[in-house]
Amino acid sequence: MTCQARSSYMDTEVLWGHRFTPVLTLEKDFYEVDYNSFHSTYETHTPVCCAKELAQSRREGQLLGHLP
Repeated sequence: MTCQARSSYMDTEVLWGHRFTPVLTLEKDFYEVDYNSFHSTYETHTPVCCAKELAQSRREGQLLGHLP
């Protein structure tokens, strides 16, 4: 089976605050792949600012960059 690996993405392809749905499960000592969920994502709590701004706001005791 062939596989494609990507090392970069277009900005329109990135969903901020989302993670991929797990597709691997262990069934009877073998891994099962759920191809129906391969492109599925789910939303997570993610800061609305970059990591540098979040760390700075936490050092300063501000609420900037709070989670939605």
